[in-house]
Amino acid sequence: MTVAYVILTPHLRGKNLVDIEARSFVAPLLRMTVNYMTFTDEVIGVCEHAFSVLKIKNLKFRPMRRIRPIKKGCSFVIGRTNLKTGLITIDILTPKQRKPKKISSILRTLCHEIAHHQKPPYKQLYRFKWINRQHYPKFYKQVSKNIDKLKSDLRLLKYFD
Repeated sequence: MTVAYVILTPHLRGKNLVDIEARSFVAPLLRMTVNYMTFTDEVIGVCEHAFSVLKIKNLKFRPMRRIRPIKKGCSFVIGRTNLKTGLITIDILTPKQRKPKKISSILRTLCHEIAHHQKPPYKQLYRFKWINRQHYPKFYKQVSKNIDKLKSDLRLLKYFD
């Protein structure tokens, strides 16, 4: 007889599930939830370490909570940042099949979003119109510098191989 304590799902919190193999509707859900939570926790830990490597203190990381897969032909957002609150949100699952992404791609996206705070957008007069410059050459140089700093860290180096 197998006993498991489930604390991840709200409607099963704190209850004992006896003989999980017999309850076929709960076992796949448990496996999926546990695997997703461990990957999410690993990504959060890696991103917090990346903040400390880049010496960023006022930013917070949160994985994106997207449930449905992206439809074919539709555009989607990989990551977003709020310049006022300092919250960085990154999609850690693939768009179509919702499988975990490589951590190196998540770290590269994180470097891009951090660069938005290091080199903020500015307004520029271009062809007699005011435009908002968000991505410009100095911005992309800052992204490259951030990635190089993460590659120089021994703990994060294994994710870039």
